[in-house]
Amino acid sequence: MLALAALLAGGGVSAGLLVAADPSRGSVEAYAAARDVPAGAGLTQDAIQLTRVAIAGGTSFLFTRRDVDRLMTLRATHDISAGQLIQRSDVMAPTSIADRRLVLIPLSAVPTVPAGAKVDLLLIAGSADHPTVAPFALGVEVVASASGGLVVAVPAKAAAAFVFAGATMHLAAVVVEPGAAEGAELPVATADDAMALASGR
Repeated sequence: MLALAALLAGGGVSAGLLVAADPSRGSVEAYAAARDVPAGAGLTQDAIQLTRVAIAGGTSFLFTRRDVDRLMTLRATHDISAGQLIQRSDVMAPTSIADRRLVLIPLSAVPTVPAGAKVDLLLIAGSADHPTVAPFALGVEVVASASGGLVVAVPAKAAAAFVFAGATMHLAAVVVEPGAAEGAELPVATADDAMALASGR
């Protein structure tokens, strides 16, 4: 399973886009590499620069000016060339590369999740008459989407737990919006719980 995940992740880490300045309406400022950044290196201030670009389909997979603090805490997942736009799949959390493991999490309904995004994994348990939903893992980094699941990056010490959950538990993924605060999902065990939380009570 881990070998499959690594293969999928390798395919998802492509060369990325090269910066092409575009003064047309609708362009945005996004971060690109100011110099070559080797795999595993931090995105320090001298390694990044804002560049104005026009990107079809939105900028959720890029880093804009508001993301600078977050970007400067991350490391390159592979060699990044000078001038290349930095995509969320190009970087990872500051966890040591040696401690990073890729796990395929099977999901019955896979949301559209770009590489580098984060998801909250919720556990659906209980019986058909009395189902429950509770957080399993929050803010998990997605490396790639796969048929019937997501490939996620986790610390080595947690890899077995995620493999166990993927094999034996019914999990659902909730996509974290870029820049959103850390998840605070609450468990739901009854229809009253669900209605109260959905209404903000």
